[in-house]
Order: sequence, then structure tokens, then C-alpha cells
Amino acid sequence: MRLLQRSLILCLLGAGLLHSQEKTWPEVEQFSKNITNITWDLRGTNSLKHLRFDGTSFHALAPTGQSRSQFREHAFVDAGVFQLTFGESRAGWYFVSDDLQTITPINISGIVEFKAQAGTATKPVKNFPQDIVNVVWEGRNGETPLKLRWNGTDLEVGAKTSAWHVEKADAVVANRRVLEIQGENHAVVWVAFSQDGTEAWWLTLQDVFGGHAQGVQRISNLTPRATGLSAQQTDLANHADDLLKAGDPMRAATLVRELGRKNRRNEAALRGLGDRFKPLKP
Repeated sequence: MRLLQRSLILCLLGAGLLHSQEKTWPEVEQFSKNITNITWDLRGTNSLKHLRFDGTSFHALAPTGQSRSQFREHAFVDAGVFQLTFGESRAGWYFVSDDLQTITPINISGIVEFKAQAGTATKPVKNFPQDIVNVVWEGRNGETPLKLRWNGTDLEVGAKTSAWHVEKADAVVANRRVLEIQGENHAVVWVAFSQDGTEAWWLTLQDVFGGHAQGVQRISNLTPRATGLSAQQTDLANHADDLLKAGDPMRAATLVRELGRKNRRNEAALRGLGDRFKPLKP
């Protein structure tokens, strides 16, 4: 596997642009209406277990469904994607499936925003990642110009310091319109692309969680003793198992990779994950 080298990772980390711009596109506005009053049961999370948008604000819910607290800052950044800002150095992005049944929350510590290069032909992204092949994306982290391009096989990442430095990294589809790449020292990045094909976001990843609309049946129920994982990680692994059995191997694999990263020094847990999720690609 080709990893993104630390020298290039450092050009993209630490931007701290955690206050994303709210979009008012019709597709985004429709998405916000579609998820109004859906209660999300989040899986593998530390403290935020239930989440609901009431049409105006997002609320953390008690198990009874009552609001425990209201998030003061959120943004609908794209169709199917919203952000909650937790502070100056941490935010959560939430990726919702087209059928509104599955949600994938991630914690991030930085964002770099990209736009399609002027003059580049773009189109709505319906077939991913085929619809973004050879589109050049331009961004900037402080004084450093940046470029991205998916060439159909690799993600090409460039940064201009004294001269342009470009590297190719292996990438895997991690979610709707999302490529995941890994850098040295276990650094992981999600690159998300907008539905209309004009924007992209480089997201410095901290954690990946899962979730589903309330009422979706939970089937897998292994215990921490059986998995060798913590209680929260066992909950996430059970959710991944349910996703796999429901015919969603892409999201299941994303969660299994996250569990593998979090347990990279726990050989017994890694063996258990490998045995349990044999149908998934590494």
C-alpha cells in the first residue's frame, strides 16, 4: 500500500477550518427537510448516543427522546452531509445514506476546502468515483497552494512549497462520495466530494462511528468478552456486522478498518475482527 508521506501530510494538516459554510442549494435544503425529526441512534460513540434535527437545531437526546442539549453551531455542507462544531479544534461530520437509514459520524481536527480548477468540466457525482476522474481540485492551507486529482487508480496530492511536490496514494471508497487514504504514522484522511461535482474537502480524521435511524433492527449482539474489544467498540463491530448482513459492505468495511486502527496493538482483537469479517476486503 502506498502511503501519503509525512512531508506532504504536514502541508495539509492543522488548517483548523472547522466552521464550514452553510449551503443553500435546493438539494441541500431538501436534505435538511428530509431528516427533520428523524432520531439517530449512534453506535460506538463516547457520549452522544442519540441525535435529532428539529428543523432548526440539532439536539443530543436522552434515551427517553427528550432533548439533553442543543448544538449551537451546525452547517449543512452538502446533500447528505452536515457538520456539528464542538470547539475550535474538533468538529463532527455526519454522512447520511440515500435511504436516510444509516449515518456515519466522524470526528475531525481540520479541514482544507477545495474547488474544481477553473475551466474544468464537472458534473453531478452519481457514479463514484468514476465521475470525478481527472478533475483537478485546488485549495490552499495558509500560503501553501494545494491540488488533488483522482486519476482512476490513485489519489494524486500536490503541494507547492519551493516547487510542486506531488505524491500518489492508494485510496478506498469509504462512504458516499468519500475516498479514504492513509499517511505515515497511522494518519488517516477522508476526502469528500460534493454532489454537484464542484467542491471537495480534505478532512483530518480522528474517529469513525456508526449509526442508524431509530427503529432499524439491531441483530448482532456479541459481548466484549466474545470480541476482545471495549464495550463501545463491540457496539460498533455489531453495527458493522449488521451492515454487512444487510448488503452494505462498503460502510461495514469502513468501520472494520477503524476498529483495526484503534486496536493495532491488540493482536487478539485483530484476529477476532479478521475471523468475523472475512468476506470484507482488507
